[in-house]
Amino acid sequence: MKKILLASILVLSMSSFTHAESDEFDDDLGEELTEREIVQDYIDDCNNHGDYYGCFSVAMKYEKGEVLEKDISKAIEYYEKACKLGSEEGCKMAEKLKVK
Repeated sequence: MKKILLASILVLSMSSFTHAESDEFDDDLGEELTEREIVQDYIDDCNNHGDYYGCFSVAMKYEKGEVLEKDISKAIEYYEKACKLGSEEGCKMAEKLKVK
């Protein structure tokens, strides 16, 4: 009985160690993406996959001039795409920027 208990504890501790190593590996891969590549993924998600979150994220980057050059008309365009895809916040932001 003691051998079974000891073997179980050993297996559990090894699986925890392996899981911790895999998390570390995933984090390393995520750090390899540049901000520009992440924004490019958002653009692709928006334009090719109908993802309102991607559209909204691109709009914010254009609005704030982060990663992408500041361009309010492009920000409005992407907020409107997000709106058409179901983002209420996208609708609000597009209208807000049009008023400015």
